[in-house]
Amino acid sequence: MALQCDICFIDFDLDLHRPKILPCGHTICNDCVLNPALGRRCPTCRKDLAADSADVPDNISLVRLIEDNGSPPRKKHRADDTEVQQLQRGVCAGRRVVEMLRQVVPKLVESLNRQLESSVAQLHQLEEALEKQVQRKAAGDEDTAKELAVDQLQLALEMEVSLHLLTTSRCSVVAEEGGSTWKACVQLGGFCDILRLLLLQLRADGHLEKDDNIAVSTPPAAYVGPPMQLALSITKEDLDDGQLKVTDVLRNARRWRNVRILRNLRGSGSDKLLRVLSPQLEEVEISGEGELTIMEEVEKMPSLKRLKVACRKDLKDNFPELPLQLKELWIRFPKENQVRSLERMPRLRSLRLYDYYGPNVTFLPSQYGRLLWLGVGLNIGHKATMLSLIRAHASTLQELQIFSAISNEGDMRLFYFPDLGQDLAASGLHALRRLVLQRSTFSKPCPEADACLMQLRTLRGFLPSSVDVVCEACHGHISSH
Repeated sequence: MALQCDICFIDFDLDLHRPKILPCGHTICNDCVLNPALGRRCPTCRKDLAADSADVPDNISLVRLIEDNGSPPRKKHRADDTEVQQLQRGVCAGRRVVEMLRQVVPKLVESLNRQLESSVAQLHQLEEALEKQVQRKAAGDEDTAKELAVDQLQLALEMEVSLHLLTTSRCSVVAEEGGSTWKACVQLGGFCDILRLLLLQLRADGHLEKDDNIAVSTPPAAYVGPPMQLALSITKEDLDDGQLKVTDVLRNARRWRNVRILRNLRGSGSDKLLRVLSPQLEEVEISGEGELTIMEEVEKMPSLKRLKVACRKDLKDNFPELPLQLKELWIRFPKENQVRSLERMPRLRSLRLYDYYGPNVTFLPSQYGRLLWLGVGLNIGHKATMLSLIRAHASTLQELQIFSAISNEGDMRLFYFPDLGQDLAASGLHALRRLVLQRSTFSKPCPEADACLMQLRTLRGFLPSSVDVVCEACHGHISSH
């Protein structure tokens, strides 16, 4: 029986359909390897091809077998053979479709049932909260009613958003795979109700983002009132012996009603303020420690795009997950699950990662290709994590900042990387424009100016001439000339 390619079902030969072995171990013919529709992935297991398509090696065992059997260098097929092969490919694709549907449909039903059960439980919570608040207000217990409203307002807003999604009238979909694109813009109704459920699930998973930048016909002069606030900053007047006065902040509705940015958040009870403002916030800066309760609220924020936080260093267990829709992230003392979640963030364009002390993490090459700016401050024990993160985004990184000591002496010796130049040269940083070395001296120039200059010059020798190498403290660089 002739040996065939599992993709095109054409017999292997020693020319166009020469057997090629992929990095994952599967073998397909050379014609299928060069097919752009496969999107540089193995068509069997969908793993990325690390090497260029033209560099995929032969399957030597099959080549020798073909040579021993005296197969012709190229086999020409009749028209009826082509039709049979097309039918064979259709049968193969159909079997995979049926297999995937058998796996996905039960999971979809299970997910929808969980969504229904969760909504029923949330409805019961809101009904009980409403009844208690009405009773307490009628009894004159205003403070208790306000505290109850703070705890339940977030859930009420979430239910309103879910209702909007379930009653939406129009939906646009774009699907991309292997260089092909499918588009649809439909009026929802009838069988299309399943799309509404999908929208609800996407939002629950943090993949659906509200776009408030759509132009509207209302002229700017239509708004009459105080200027709209873009940012709310917590000050010392908002604190009482380390306790954030949440009720006082919320009583001043003009201060927070239209804010998109929350800065300098600190104090016990910060999670309650986040719970209320969560639906409208796009940027959060936490100046105090990122406590467990705070990070639980951050995880659920549907519109958050930018986050700055230092998690509790003394807590070793995993923290709540980070919102996957983030575009910019500054995080210190992250936990292992938070670091691993970075490769699941499709919109992330800017990342600062400092003082990670968990086990080393290996990152796969990014499937999104969005990260442009990366800053890392990890010790030599986590060099593997640092380099893996850099290499995962090497194709898109334009600026890279690394916290690095000048020598292996003193308090900063754990951040001394003598082979940094070789490591970066082997990372494939083709888009890199600027490399910045961060120092512990911050704004002060390095005390060892000569050693700093030599370090910059050494790094410059390993990088393309187009890359600018800079010491953040000295503001010096090696010229590209």
